Amino acid sequence: MKIQTILSALFIQLFIITQLGFSQDNFTVKGKIEGWPTETVYLVRQGNYPGVDSVATTDGSFQFSGSIPGATAAYLITQKKSGVAKLLYVEPGNISINGSFDDFKNVEIKGSPTYNDFIELREGHEKYDQEMSKYVQLQFTTEDSTVLKQYYKSLDSLSLLDIEYSKDFIKKHPNSIVSLSEIQTLTNSLLNAELVALFNSLSLYIKESPEGVLLSESLPMMGKDKQEEEIEGQ
Repeated sequence: MKIQTILSALFIQLFIITQLGFSQDNFTVKGKIEGWPTETVYLVRQGNYPGVDSVATTDGSFQFSGSIPGATAAYLITQKKSGVAKLLYVEPGNISINGSFDDFKNVEIKGSPTYNDFIELREGHEKYDQEMSKYVQLQFTTEDSTVLKQYYKSLDSLSLLDIEYSKDFIKKHPNSIVSLSEIQTLTNSLLNAELVALFNSLSLYIKESPEGVLLSESLPMMGKDKQEEEIEGQ
């Protein structure tokens, strides 16, 4: 993952965050990644919050401490330019990260309820992704139009089930910022009114979070109907 893209996505919200008066709570992110390839561990997170964002390391051990109003997406990275990144969520409390750099994607993260939400969501989608991948591959095994139509029908059904899973996750997790990013993934699949309803189903705390404020500003132009209107107006 290109770190320039990560930094752009994270810091675009800085001016919003610094103007909001959320109370701050302490957090600690501590751990050890065996085989860490650089002499520095970086923690890139949203906002200009108090706390060190890089630490020197000789054996992959690291500790970051600071204060933050609530859960926010962050990345543990090897270097600022062209670094390798691992998504996590910084939130009040003590978070531990341990594992091997050889399996960086699957390092163990404990103490982060929001990361647990993310894993739950990812595993749910993987079930549908695997089924859809099977039918995508099967398309190349036949030229029978009747069989192909059945494959397309199965793909459409699985896609709709995947969308319903997203909607159900959001409704069951009104207090998680993971639901905000999931709403964004549905912008090409749902009408604007459906996206607005999902956003409104979230808790006030999440809607007024930095991520929630940014999404609310984009919401009026989100949805497949809004995209069609934009195309027609060109």
